[in-house]
Amino acid sequence: MKVLIAVEESECSRLALESVVKRHWPEGSQFRVISVVEPMPFYGAEIYSPHVINSIVEAEKEVSNRKRQLVKDDVELLKAAHSEDSVSGDVLSGDVRHCILDESKEWGADLIVLGSHARKGFSKLFLGSVAEGVAGNADCSVEIVKGKITH
Repeated sequence: MKVLIAVEESECSRLALESVVKRHWPEGSQFRVISVVEPMPFYGAEIYSPHVINSIVEAEKEVSNRKRQLVKDDVELLKAAHSEDSVSGDVLSGDVRHCILDESKEWGADLIVLGSHARKGFSKLFLGSVAEGVAGNADCSVEIVKGKITH
């Protein structure tokens, strides 16, 4: 079984990873941890000063570095629970939903596991739902681990 785990810096993402770590999987199972960096839009970049553009580029680098460390840590956690040879990870860049779906298809995942913030109402409307977008469009099974909202 090939299990793709999409992670981010949130409690619901931690819960999703923990659910994979704690479970018994068929022998020969493979695990791939991914996190996605969404590029910051440069709409009307010609009006920004070089200082502002440099700040945006530095912010993207910082986010990318944090995601790399997150994936590295999560891969190590999975390796401790499963065979080292069966775990890989990567940081991708682009639209989160599309990257998860594309990686799933390209890697040949049998299952995608990801967390959901369980947002409702206007929060969900404005922030969207990566989990719903993935579940509704994936070519394989999707497991959504819901986190609790803290107000």
